[in-house]
Amino acid sequence: MSQTTHDPLREYMTVIGNLTAAAAGIARTEEAKAAAVSGNRHEILDGCIQEEQALLLKLRGLEQHRSKLQKELGWDSLTFHQILDTASSEQADALEPIFQKLDQQLRRLQTAREAAERILKVRLHELEVFSQMGAAYDNGGNASPGTAAPGPGRIRNTYV
Repeated sequence: MSQTTHDPLREYMTVIGNLTAAAAGIARTEEAKAAAVSGNRHEILDGCIQEEQALLLKLRGLEQHRSKLQKELGWDSLTFHQILDTASSEQADALEPIFQKLDQQLRRLQTAREAAERILKVRLHELEVFSQMGAAYDNGGNASPGTAAPGPGRIRNTYV
């Protein structure tokens, strides 16, 4: 039976890789949300949101593990750039590519999130406009003008 030794650096690198994968998953989910909203496929959003919540929980756990390992390695409150400056040349050579991959996925995530938010804001604005016009929506998300109760600007005088 072989005995395994605790290698905090190797474990840290694995956690960074897992963080990268989680960020990529969240970015894909954000992109799917944006595509669903753009294509008026609102029924897809629930699945996207559930998937995103699961990935965010995973991300939170990985981040806690990363923080613990970073502390164990003596890099407690350092940024990734500071870690590369502080680490030995061998450690820095091993860490730099995985930090770059993580940075790339975090940028992708930020771009995807911003795009999804812009599209959602546009759709919400459209809903506000349609609701003021007295439009309703069917289950497919298509506007059906004149089928809903009148909007706030067109209240009937039947109660006067």
